[in-house]
Amino acid sequence: MEVEEAELARASGDGGGGGRCSAAGPDRLSSLPDCLLHTIMSFMKARQAVQTCVLSTRWRNLWRSVPCLDIDLAEFKTVPVSDNNSGSSGDDNSGSGGDDNSGSGGDDNSDSDGESSESSESDLDSSDSDDGDVPDSDGNSSETDTVSSDSSDITTSSEDDSSDSDTYIYGANINSYENNKVKHKEWEDFEDFTVNLMRQCNIAQLDSFRLHIVGSRAPKFGNRQAAGWLRRAMKYCTPDRPRQHGGVSSGSWHLKSLHLCHVLLDNGFMKRVNSVCRSLEDLELDDCSCQIESVTSQSLKTMVLKNCRWRNLSVIASPTLKTLVIDGGSNTDDSGLVILAPAVSYLNLAVKADQFCGGVSINEVPSLAKASIRIKGHGHLYSFVRSKLDGDQFKLLCSISNVTSLELSGVGSRVLGKEPRFQKFKNLRNLMLNKCNLSDDFHILVFFLQSSPILEKLTLRCCKFPKHSSKKKGTPILNTILNKTSSELRGLDLLCENLKVEIIYKYGYGLHLVQLLMRISVNLLENNIKLTKVN
Repeated sequence: MEVEEAELARASGDGGGGGRCSAAGPDRLSSLPDCLLHTIMSFMKARQAVQTCVLSTRWRNLWRSVPCLDIDLAEFKTVPVSDNNSGSSGDDNSGSGGDDNSGSGGDDNSDSDGESSESSESDLDSSDSDDGDVPDSDGNSSETDTVSSDSSDITTSSEDDSSDSDTYIYGANINSYENNKVKHKEWEDFEDFTVNLMRQCNIAQLDSFRLHIVGSRAPKFGNRQAAGWLRRAMKYCTPDRPRQHGGVSSGSWHLKSLHLCHVLLDNGFMKRVNSVCRSLEDLELDDCSCQIESVTSQSLKTMVLKNCRWRNLSVIASPTLKTLVIDGGSNTDDSGLVILAPAVSYLNLAVKADQFCGGVSINEVPSLAKASIRIKGHGHLYSFVRSKLDGDQFKLLCSISNVTSLELSGVGSRVLGKEPRFQKFKNLRNLMLNKCNLSDDFHILVFFLQSSPILEKLTLRCCKFPKHSSKKKGTPILNTILNKTSSELRGLDLLCENLKVEIIYKYGYGLHLVQLLMRISVNLLENNIKLTKVN
């Protein structure tokens, strides 16, 4: 009754638009149409958007129809407990801690706002969670094991150590125990909020959905539990009103953007996405454990895969894909990845050679405008894992020969293979070689200069050049380099007359490299060469 009276008292001060009045005038923000308010709320995190329900009766149900949901575990991070804080720990419900269920997110509110917030969000933060796919016993046992092991460490510390060492170990375990309690409470609040929010918001009518879980803050079963939430939503949520056939979704979702972080995705994930999210254009997976063997879509335009752990990923295929980013992650040793995306205009491939041992191959991409290829750990001296990416990469270069702007990072001296055939980069205008190995008498550089007739800008950034040390003091370094340089590079007639070159280096003989380019090129102008030294 007190909460209802607080809401009525607040509503009685609303203006004609349902907003709250003040001495300064009417609440003009609340008088805006729903579409504008929804746009504003789309920039908020999900918990913040729900908290707007306490502003006035005008805002009470706006969050239920917001077009974008951004659910983030970081919103439930509690304030660390310290000795100087009295009565402000993260586990209390005083309104100042980040763990309370008032929905205030750790902000200080007045008594009436706090009561209204608790009433408005009680159905989100205080009800039982739905763990159909992950039994409660599993979750409880996981947390119990963590706490009990820490407790045993406290009581079984070594008696042979000094008293100072015992005190340190005891204090460290106490902190670990408290941290586990805090994380457990954070996850409980996050789980209750997320499950109930997905029940009360029609996920099928969203334009954008983002579920972000920090692996270090989540329990071991957290990624599997999040997968269950998505699976149930795709099975039962429908953009239409529930029908008589048990509520199973039959219509296509309106979803255009889907971002997932730290979620376990089984091999049926893409099948469910393609059958339910037929208008999906943007897919981003970050730090996900994926049992997916093929990623296919008839609607995607942007795909970003960051630090994902794949099991037998063999194909990425989409005729509509425009942007593809594969940054980090790993794939099963013997599984080669084939990319079939003829409409791609931007490609970013940054992987470790020993994490994609099966290699990566790309079919022809005639629309490719910009590409960045970074092979990390290429040719590492202490690498005991054989990788196709660590050997002949010439086929990879040939597949992107239509590119306009190209950045190659970390490629080794074997990038061209033993006997590279001629390949013309007829559209290439900008080329950057970043930390590449040019110690093979500049063969890679010669290759691109000879096969890029309209090249306008060449950037050499922190590359490895041929060794030019001389035992005899006073020997010109330039002559030493030229003596070790292949005949192909001497007297090179550049096809691109107006080529501009920038050499970025940390240490070495930058000026001599400029003189080298002047000596080996017939038509390279001196004022077109820029030398930059970085720390």
